[in-house]
Amino acid sequence: MEVLFVISTMLALNLLHGASVYVTATYFLSLPPAQHHETAVEAMGYTLRQILGPILTILFLSFEAKAISRLWVDDRFETTRHKERSAHWPKVLDRCQYQTFEQSVTTVFTCMLMATVVRDLPTSAGVDIRLPIAWGLIFAAMRPLFTIGYIFDPNGPGRAFGLFVGGFWANFPAAVYCSLHALFGIVSFSLAVGLYIGFAVLMSVVMGAANVTVAQSNKSSSEIDNTRSKGLQGIGYQSLDDTK
Repeated sequence: MEVLFVISTMLALNLLHGASVYVTATYFLSLPPAQHHETAVEAMGYTLRQILGPILTILFLSFEAKAISRLWVDDRFETTRHKERSAHWPKVLDRCQYQTFEQSVTTVFTCMLMATVVRDLPTSAGVDIRLPIAWGLIFAAMRPLFTIGYIFDPNGPGRAFGLFVGGFWANFPAAVYCSLHALFGIVSFSLAVGLYIGFAVLMSVVMGAANVTVAQSNKSSSEIDNTRSKGLQGIGYQSLDDTK
C-alpha cells in the first residue's frame, strides 16, 4: 500500500505540471492565440523574451540567497571541523543554487526546441507558441516552493512538489518528441502527449518503488543498529584488574 501511495502521489504531481501548463497557456497568458512566426529563429526569440526574465530572476535569487547565508555560516574556506558543525541549511542552499542553475539551462533549451516544433503542429491540436512560454513560466514559479521544501525537509520529499510541478522531469519526453520531429519529420500531437504521460507513469513507478525500498532498508538497518546497541549495553565486561 505504501508503494502505491508514493507512486500515485508522484504521478499526480507530474500530471499536475501538464494541467498547470495548459491552464496558464490558455487562460493566463495575454498573447494572441494565433501568434505566427515565419522562422524557427523568430519563434525561439519570441519565447526567450517571455521566459528568460522570470527564470533569470529566480536564478539570481538562488545565488544571492546562498551568498547572504554566509553572514551566518561562512563556508567558503571551510575546514573539516567547521563543516561538521555547520548548519544544514547552508548546504541545502548550495544544492538549491546548483540544481536551479542546471535545471534552468535544461528548461530554457527545451522551451526553445518546443517553440520550433509547435509551429508545425496542426491547428486542430490547439497548440501554439504559448505552450513553451507557459512551460518556462511554470518552472520559474515553482522554484521558490522547491527551495522552501528542500530547506525544511532536506532528507525527505519536501521539494517534490516544486520539482515535479515545475516540470524539470517533463523536459525529457519533450526533448524526445522534438528529436523525433527533427530527425524523422514526425508530426503528431497525440504522440507528444503519449510520451509525456508514458514517461510520467514510468518515472513515478520506478522512482516511487525505489524510494520506498530504500526507506524500508534504512529503517531495517536502524532497527538492527539499535538492537545491537541495546545488546552491548546489557553485556558485562570484566576489566583486566578483575581477572587477576
